[in-house]
Amino acid sequence: MNAFRWVVAVVLVISLTGAAWGQIMPPDNQTPATAENVTPTMERNVTPSINVTVNQTIEGNATIANVTIDEVVSDGPGWIVVHNNLFGALGGAVGFSPVDSGTNSNVTVTIDTLAATDRLTAELHKDLGREGVFEYPAVDIPQMVDGQPVTANFSVTAENFTVKNLTELAVNQTRLLDQIQNRTRDPTLM
Repeated sequence: MNAFRWVVAVVLVISLTGAAWGQIMPPDNQTPATAENVTPTMERNVTPSINVTVNQTIEGNATIANVTIDEVVSDGPGWIVVHNNLFGALGGAVGFSPVDSGTNSNVTVTIDTLAATDRLTAELHKDLGREGVFEYPAVDIPQMVDGQPVTANFSVTAENFTVKNLTELAVNQTRLLDQIQNRTRDPTLM
């Protein structure tokens, strides 16, 4: 039971770190989000969707990196938000980029690699509040199709740094807890 608590605590910390990152202003060395990195095609009455390469090698460093969303179809101005994927569940936001109404190709999203995991989820949000300002989670809500948020899961690896693997982290944490528990129960292991 203690191992489960540790895994839950680790997942919670990573999720909250990602959520907190989404609430802060970009550092001075980063430019605010603009729609310059998208190629929009204006369409009316579109069905929102996301198309992303399932396995990506990301470029960047141990602090920030870029992922590419191949195609985003948005019903109105919006945001593509990259979240941690926590054992199949949506985690905290680790990056976002604006999208225009219609089809947007090759959308680059800068992510916080300190908070990111090796499995990510791209989620399409509406831009409902102040135009061009990402107001998450309350105002800029997810776009829905058939009552479900528009999402796409994908995995990432990096050449120059390590991205967190939650499965390995959970297994290693469980092993460590087992060793600690065994030492306290068996004096010969101390």
